[in-house]
Amino acid sequence: MNAELQTIILGQLERPRSVTTRIDPGLAGLLHVQGCKPGEALSGPVFKLEEYMQELLLSRHFTPGDADRAACEVVLPDGGLCGEAVAGLVAALLAQRPACPMTVGERSGFLPLPEVVIARYVWLLALDAPLDPRAAALIDGWPGEERLRARALCRRPVWRESGRGEMLIAALSAMVARGRASAEKLDFLTHFARTYRCEDLGALQRGLEALVESYRIDSEHPTYNPRLETKQAESIRSHHCDENVRRFRVAMAREILEEMFAAGG
Repeated sequence: MNAELQTIILGQLERPRSVTTRIDPGLAGLLHVQGCKPGEALSGPVFKLEEYMQELLLSRHFTPGDADRAACEVVLPDGGLCGEAVAGLVAALLAQRPACPMTVGERSGFLPLPEVVIARYVWLLALDAPLDPRAAALIDGWPGEERLRARALCRRPVWRESGRGEMLIAALSAMVARGRASAEKLDFLTHFARTYRCEDLGALQRGLEALVESYRIDSEHPTYNPRLETKQAESIRSHHCDENVRRFRVAMAREILEEMFAAGG
């Protein structure tokens, strides 16, 4: 099992990445300093830095996402790995000397990964996080990719905090009972519970109802001055929360309310 995990994580670390001056001027500028020929290692300047600087420069490019965590669920046991197994996995990966194909501006080469970057990546996969046996049983019948993604989401730290575990089981039970199993919905709920610090089912219900109501009021455009409304839309509202995002969040909130509290709003 650990050998399979090693292969999965090595593939993630060695997935090709790109760096542009506009998006990441610090790292792009540092790698350009070396002026290496195409296909050569890009690591010279990076390995001369202190470990904290290596981590700072590379963390945005080597941080696992939900898809990476879900990929590990193929072989990860419900109880997770013990600390010794995780440390052994890090050591085995270091022995492989991972090197990531990187494109920096118009140049391409290989970036051998520093130890601190590899160790941080494995740590953030949370391979030692246990999965509640009740959640595992409820998820077991979900379709393949949905099941793996849901398992990874159920291991997230928010569900291990006091009172949140029962909230998770209630949500999963409601989805399964109504035949509406959805990793996308569970993802929304996971981020909502973490962001709004919902401590119990009552707080979750109030938070979801408040979200639906706030978007309803917002859609009615309570600002009477058109110029002021335009100014607010440009300066206050998030550019990452357009109409499609708002519509999606309201739909998710209403569906969870209907499933868990028989009140769709």
